[in-house]
Amino acid sequence: MINTLERCSHNLRNDVRALHNARGREETRTFLAEGPHAVSELMNAGIDPVLIVIADDADEHSQMVLSEALQRGVHTVACGRKDLGLMSTTQAPQALLAVFDYLEESPSVGRRILALDGVSDPGNVGTIIRTAAWFGCTDVLLGNGCADVYNPKVIRSTAGSLAHVSIRRHCDLVAELSRIKDRPIIAAVVEGGEPSYDVGGLSDFVVVVGSEAHGVSSAVLTSVSTRVTIPAAHGGGESLNASVATAILLYELARP
Repeated sequence: MINTLERCSHNLRNDVRALHNARGREETRTFLAEGPHAVSELMNAGIDPVLIVIADDADEHSQMVLSEALQRGVHTVACGRKDLGLMSTTQAPQALLAVFDYLEESPSVGRRILALDGVSDPGNVGTIIRTAAWFGCTDVLLGNGCADVYNPKVIRSTAGSLAHVSIRRHCDLVAELSRIKDRPIIAAVVEGGEPSYDVGGLSDFVVVVGSEAHGVSSAVLTSVSTRVTIPAAHGGGESLNASVATAILLYELARP
């Protein structure tokens, strides 16, 4: 099957490489997803890629994704490992990558919202999105200073979870939170908040998480109804990783 595919051209390879950078992504409004798992998760959610590139020696999982893409009429090309490595953003490229259009952003929000304020590390943002999807959040709002959701490291860290939660970029969190009147708005703070184990049993909520370095900004804090602190065991360290703190808070909220 692979040996009958169109070969990846030099120009197409360069077009894919351009998506490593924010400028290239914004100009084309497309992003790169790498690996059969991430690509299949998006496709299973009904999001078709505009292009798939597969290695000549692709593994069985990648070939299964290829077969589905061909059935859907997706433009698909093959190449050697060297060319695939030039298009990949990782040191150990997987056998398949895909280009997708930017996802649509809904102007409205659902009932379980996670808002990020200045979380700039791409790995943290991606892991937080993955965690939000696992705990049934409907929306993730990315405020000022957050890593771009289409950054390749964010995409890798989401492990395909982009398909399972609505994401909005470049949000004015103060304005967004001021419009929400019908549920608690809970901010994670390093100290001085209510214990996190006291917030369980909420079906509708907004959780606000800030960066490890600066926390939730003072402007955003004026819009919250509750401040919550995760108690440290035996003194603990200086602070928790933002993605770990998010997971703990969402777990506490999920408790009856």
